[in-house]
Amino acid sequence: MEGDRDAPAAGTSGSLETAWKQFGRDNPAGKALFKLYNKDATKQIGNTYHTRNKQVHDKKLASGWTPAPVTEPAKSKVERPQVDVPKFPKRIDYDTARINHIPRRRPFEAIRREIDAEYERMRSAPQAPPTRPVLDEKEKARLAELMRFRGRVPTVTPEQLAQQLKAAPRKSEREQLEEMFEAIVKEIEERREFLQALEAAGRLQIDTVHMIRGEISARVTELQKVDALLKQYGDA
Repeated sequence: MEGDRDAPAAGTSGSLETAWKQFGRDNPAGKALFKLYNKDATKQIGNTYHTRNKQVHDKKLASGWTPAPVTEPAKSKVERPQVDVPKFPKRIDYDTARINHIPRRRPFEAIRREIDAEYERMRSAPQAPPTRPVLDEKEKARLAELMRFRGRVPTVTPEQLAQQLKAAPRKSEREQLEEMFEAIVKEIEERREFLQALEAAGRLQIDTVHMIRGEISARVTELQKVDALLKQYGDA
């Protein structure tokens, strides 16, 4: 029984190796079966062709045949591109250039040498005595004032104005409060007149009215504070 089982197994293995022939290798099923059950088929076919070709080659050599020598193909000559390179004249030596021998203006070096020589001559020459008297302190102060105010000295200098303010009699606190009271009243009247002028011209807007009335209210508050202080001086 066991022998009968092994015989079909061997036949099955052989049939699987040739199962791809039923489909052919020009479709996916045949290719898959060939790769699965014929892993060494390609290698065996290659070895068979190699052995047969080697036998044919050995027979030819035994009969006196000589293979033709292998010659390397001639290398093609690569032509290099021709580039037109511009040609420039040789560099001019400016020390011996012909332009230096043409009469023209003096070069910078010659002018500089003459200026230096003239400066040395004037520096070494004796100084002439002054033709006018030396500046005194008053003249120095006048020139200093001219430089301070850039040539326009004011009729009243800041120092003189400070001395005048210091010498002037100081106002009392009551007089200062009265002046402040009058100034605030004037500001209030100006704002009321401004509102009346806008209303007469037809350009009065609600935002402007609120802003001006706010300023008038703030100045009325200041006016009340000043008036309270004046009343304290009056009671005293």
